[in-house]
Amino acid sequence: MRFAETETVELKEKLNDNFIKVVDSFLNTINGVLYIGVKDDGEIIGISDTDKTLREIADIVTTQILPNPQELIEIGTKYIDGKTVIEVRVNKGNALYYIKKYGRSATGCYIRVGSTSRSMTEEQIDQTQMKYFNAKSNIVDCEAREQDLSFDYLKMLYKSKGLTLTEEAVIKNLKLETKNGKFNIQAQLLADINDYSIKIVRFDGTTKASNMIVRNEYGYKCLIVAMKEAFDYCVDIVNETQTEFVNGIREDIKLFDADAFREAWYNACLHNDWIDGTPPAIYLFSDHLEIISTGGLPYNLTKADFFGGVSRPVNELLARIFIQLGLIEQTGHGVLLIVDKYGKEAFGFLDHFLRVSLPYSRLLKVDHKVDHKVDHKVDNIILLSHTQHKVIELLRTKPDLTGKEISVELSLSIQAVKKNMQKLKELGYIRRVGSNKTGHWEVIE
Repeated sequence: MRFAETETVELKEKLNDNFIKVVDSFLNTINGVLYIGVKDDGEIIGISDTDKTLREIADIVTTQILPNPQELIEIGTKYIDGKTVIEVRVNKGNALYYIKKYGRSATGCYIRVGSTSRSMTEEQIDQTQMKYFNAKSNIVDCEAREQDLSFDYLKMLYKSKGLTLTEEAVIKNLKLETKNGKFNIQAQLLADINDYSIKIVRFDGTTKASNMIVRNEYGYKCLIVAMKEAFDYCVDIVNETQTEFVNGIREDIKLFDADAFREAWYNACLHNDWIDGTPPAIYLFSDHLEIISTGGLPYNLTKADFFGGVSRPVNELLARIFIQLGLIEQTGHGVLLIVDKYGKEAFGFLDHFLRVSLPYSRLLKVDHKVDHKVDHKVDNIILLSHTQHKVIELLRTKPDLTGKEISVELSLSIQAVKKNMQKLKELGYIRRVGSNKTGHWEVIE
């Protein structure tokens, strides 16, 4: 048997520090094989202490390379011309592999170029990492953890837009199954009940080192309903209005721009890496708010494209649903709106996350006894919340709606609808005429 180094073959006289670099380059580039006990010119010299060398190779494979490539590597021996040669077969992986000691850097990531292993550039590292991140983030191809799912909320959301869909049509038209006929992660996100929870955390200072005063969870239900509840809390409860008089003219100044927040929040939910299983979150500080989502930029989208309004959704089929339900626009309008209001510095691009930071118009006064109360009295005048106003407007045109139908129309939970309608009844804005089954709602003007 004659050996020669090629793009897929590496020869080594003995195990040395370069071994791990070659293995990493094969994992990142192409299927390859290393022979240890063979000189560069192909002369077979063999390995004297085979057992020790095999143990050292196994240790390198299992503890010194990330992600763990153990399943991609086969280690064995060949007996040639009376000498033992170690054979290490490496299959190309589906991730960015790097030497643990050096991390995702030029000294830790390698590719195969001809018959040599070379350090990757920072650009190559970024491109490779985003390529595999986007490849794994296809939520319609990944099987859901739960398979006992229903979609009543989703059907009613479409009905509110004039589209009546059967359960079968929802599953088929909205691509809620994998090729194997199993519910996918997109289905799990949109199901009536799931295990995703969106968190809003409120601090009494400017950083996460401050005291946490509120931690709310909105979830375990259809994503569209949960993200709407989180939005309403921030807009109705947190986004206080302050009245100022400038040159005798009254101005009502909000804490933050609600339209910019809406675009940032809905886009965070859309572009999030749901494969990772970590939902986006909202952090409220005394001088700004932050929206964090996992994923970052798609690998084929530059920052110039992003700030230019180019729209390239990570979860493309989920984006279609958001568009059909009127939650987002397809044009990338949201980024342009946020940049117009807050500048490009509102966006922070981290290794695996995207952060949107919106500064407040003034310092937020923190009440350590803050609760979820949505009505406020000022000089005996009741100021209704944004949600309560929407309930009233809806009942003006559709007085026969049930509580569940109202929850779908407004993308609220049943509990939120009951709470707000009870408050409106107590305040004398609405009343029930007739029985619960056959009656209707009346708005008291």
